[in-house]
Amino acid sequence: MAAIIEKAKEVRRTLIRNHIEKKKFDSKYKVEGTIQNKKKMCYILSGYKPYLWQDVFERIKRFQPQDMEVCVASSGKYVTELSELCKKNGWVYLSTELNNICVLSNIVMREFLQAEYIFKLDEDIYLPQGYFDDMAAAYDVIESETPGCLGFICPALPLGFYGMHDFLIRKNCLEEFNTRFGKHYVGGTALNPAFRQHVGVDAFIWEKIGIFDECAKEYKDSGFSYEPCATRCGIAAILFKRKFWDTMGGLKKPRGKGLGDQGDEGQITAYCALNFQMTYCVKNILVGHFAFGGSEPDVMKVKEAHPEYFALHI
Repeated sequence: MAAIIEKAKEVRRTLIRNHIEKKKFDSKYKVEGTIQNKKKMCYILSGYKPYLWQDVFERIKRFQPQDMEVCVASSGKYVTELSELCKKNGWVYLSTELNNICVLSNIVMREFLQAEYIFKLDEDIYLPQGYFDDMAAAYDVIESETPGCLGFICPALPLGFYGMHDFLIRKNCLEEFNTRFGKHYVGGTALNPAFRQHVGVDAFIWEKIGIFDECAKEYKDSGFSYEPCATRCGIAAILFKRKFWDTMGGLKKPRGKGLGDQGDEGQITAYCALNFQMTYCVKNILVGHFAFGGSEPDVMKVKEAHPEYFALHI
């Protein structure tokens, strides 16, 4: 009798596992373009900020290396403009019916099975010249030198959870920030409520960045350096390897849109913390995050007043 009960439990566990695994890909989707099975792949989560597409995608196209393919991925919608952009640039466009970032990411990773180096980007990230090659080279160095198991690496993000503090020190404006917005801590909104209060943090950072490409060059010219992330960082711009994703088992399908602590960022960073997967920041590679959610109008005013900050200067 005990053997029968144990067998029944095992069958139940198997059914639950299979159900959870199936739900990870639980959406109809459409793929346009040819997947070339290259070693490197970049996917950009896009579809909701059309006012940034010309800037952001121009940089991706300009800096795309020959050994990397690009996938623009839309969660819960099909965007004709993005479809046409991908056709023009020779990219893949993937769209899902279900609006869930985790399910979308799982499908992208399943479609690009041969990709070993995976760059993940949000649609509001400004890249510097040489980003992809420099990040891949940094990954290889860090992987060879780290005493632990490497989860992912990220660039310096002045407007983000990790990288802002170092930026404020570099620009000699930490005291000014603290006076205007409260003491800055390395971390997210739980420690820095001003990030979500729309009180001018985003515009302040872009004013200090100035012309993005010049600021990015200053970072690059400072020389290669990296450090382990002492706390959780965002995943707006990261690089990881296929083995990390496979070991993690992809992303579980949460309720809703797949955002927040139960979404892609929460799952990836929690997995790293709980499973001893180290994360590193490459301190000499700068990327620009346009704005925290809800603060876009403030930064648009900066962009209108100073278009040169965001324009391509190479």
